[in-house]
Amino acid sequence: MTLSSNFLRADLENYKTAANLAYNNLIKELIAGGRKIYHFGFGESPFPVPQAFQQGLIEAADRNEYLSVEGLLDLRREILAFHSRYGDFDHFTVDDFVMGAGSKTIIYHVMSVFGGEIILFSPSWTSYLPQTQLSGKKSHIIFPSDTKRYIPSIEDIEKELKKSDPNIRKILVLNSPNNPTGITYTEEEIKTIADICRKYKIIVLSDEIYARLSFTKFTSIAKFYPEGTIVLTGFSKWASIGGWRAGYALFPKELHSLKDAVSSAGSHSYTCLPTPIQYALLKGLQKSKELDEYIAKCRKVLSFAGKYTHRKLLEAGVEVHESESSYYCMPNFSNCRTIGVFDGQQLCDKFLEQGNVAFQPCDPHFLRPIGELTTRLSFVNFKGQAALDSIEMNKEYNEKEQEEFLIKFCPTLIEGIQALVDCVQLFKIEKIIDNASS
Repeated sequence: MTLSSNFLRADLENYKTAANLAYNNLIKELIAGGRKIYHFGFGESPFPVPQAFQQGLIEAADRNEYLSVEGLLDLRREILAFHSRYGDFDHFTVDDFVMGAGSKTIIYHVMSVFGGEIILFSPSWTSYLPQTQLSGKKSHIIFPSDTKRYIPSIEDIEKELKKSDPNIRKILVLNSPNNPTGITYTEEEIKTIADICRKYKIIVLSDEIYARLSFTKFTSIAKFYPEGTIVLTGFSKWASIGGWRAGYALFPKELHSLKDAVSSAGSHSYTCLPTPIQYALLKGLQKSKELDEYIAKCRKVLSFAGKYTHRKLLEAGVEVHESESSYYCMPNFSNCRTIGVFDGQQLCDKFLEQGNVAFQPCDPHFLRPIGELTTRLSFVNFKGQAALDSIEMNKEYNEKEQEEFLIKFCPTLIEGIQALVDCVQLFKIEKIIDNASS
């Protein structure tokens, strides 16, 4: 008997590695080979791990016991106190937790155990749709009619819902602050989505991993739809510990049957969030004043980087909404469409080839339409220690002072944006020549 070469489920024959991770590995290989590249293609904190967490990990290095999927009780208490301090919500208790090896793990387990379909908004983080596929669930993708902020309207949502069976339960994956757009939903936008989800009995999986890094007011949908919202977040972004893989979800009492199933799935897969890390997080969270200052400094530096990137792109004639959070903006390079550039990947290949500028296309990785020249730009290609040490929290920096700060402490960002702008100008000249010759 001969073993077949086709071992995969039919729906996974074209399944790929997470696009952001694969692309980051490629660019790192090129850089390691000696090529100078301005890497805007990966969303990883540029800042050092807070000392409170570093010290906590040192002290917990000898902890080797297994813990529950729900996590250390004292850690859960500290996490709730942390959210309360920022006014996120007040209805969750220590009994509502599931902790995971990163929030990504929990998203997958929620989708796997859920007996229904998944709704995604476009643009979307790179892993939502692949996780939907891996869990064997049908997905519905909603494309917003507003392409300035990319927030779906009631009409956009209901149009897609009318195509589906109303008797099949659904989960909406909501991501605010958003990756890749850098947009933070307003309270009014959050209320609108909460109302329509309650109307259609849709469960919300609210990915709030960038909440602490929002430059505008952040509002959790759990405040307006507490009975139907699972809050998903973690420490990767605001605490700069992505590689520690520390995520958690909070389930309302009304969804504890789903929580119990996710918890059981966790016990059969990753067992628990690593024990030393849990004790390190517990130790660090007790340094609330130190952490609040760290978050505020990170947010201020990132806001400078986002404003500068936005301003320079606009000056180059690129359509882009100013980032309101995190590390990202989503420029549209439609003014760079030339011969041989028909989609986002071809555009990004051209930027990399001619300008050593690297970022990811939003078609198809972030669920934008094929042929659209939007990209996810991560403006964190700098080492953040010096910037964090030097930012003055009591000073109001004007535009000129913000740029001078970035030139001094984040020079690779300045160099990279200039290389990007130079490419745009070159491509625009090429476009003029192409049009003239045709």
